[in-house]
Amino acid sequence: MKNSYLLNLFLVLVIALSSCSPYQNSMYFQGLDRNSSISHKIDNATPLTIQTGDVLSINVKSLNPEGSAIFNADNSAATSSGSAGSSGGSTPSGYIVDQKGNVNLPLIHGVKVVGMTLPEAQSTIQAAITPFLKEPIVTVHIVNFKITIIGDVAAPGTIGVTGDHISIPQALSQVGDLTPSARRDNILLVREINGERKYVNIDITSNKLFDSPYYYLKNNDILYVEAGRGKFLNVNPTKQNLSIFLSLLSLILVGFEVSRRH
Repeated sequence: MKNSYLLNLFLVLVIALSSCSPYQNSMYFQGLDRNSSISHKIDNATPLTIQTGDVLSINVKSLNPEGSAIFNADNSAATSSGSAGSSGGSTPSGYIVDQKGNVNLPLIHGVKVVGMTLPEAQSTIQAAITPFLKEPIVTVHIVNFKITIIGDVAAPGTIGVTGDHISIPQALSQVGDLTPSARRDNILLVREINGERKYVNIDITSNKLFDSPYYYLKNNDILYVEAGRGKFLNVNPTKQNLSIFLSLLSLILVGFEVSRRH
């Protein structure tokens, strides 16, 4: 009777261990109320700000097309090389924000734009060129806006962003999403801004991600996706041998119990 009890206990333990699945841990946004009638106000979207090293596409239009063309000269390759969906091998052309935070335009040098949002930069540049053009209209884009994603994802690499914002789920989708073995609760975000580097742990299994100030990524952000322990089970001989041993032992015990009863 005692042996039968121990056998049953062992079998239950083996079945429980073998049936453990990473399914629950692989689910995104756990705890989210999926009732379609509920809306969620977006209040964590911060505007993109210009940093040193950014490459700006500055497009100028005015009542003097020939005069406007002078300021648009450096943007000739920005559209073709700066708006690609991946980093490629080309370098986007445009106006580089120097270490002092300035862009140097034809006829105008040292226009400070660092730390400004794109609309603020547009207004600043427009005011600077107004003495040279009649009723100028300025649009500004960051053409080297890129995000790097490495680690346990389907296709690690650097992606280009054509708009002025991108969320973490959107970025991950562009590299084929996380692999089944990837840790979803401990993704490392590395962000450089204002001369400082920040390290932030991101948990995409939590529905609180939507409220995170890091939900929307910034230019030059890096995401590192850590591999879970399960990824290395298939390449670890000790784990393989233990699994085989437990399986064989369970079969032997089952056979022993069946033969004993008969």
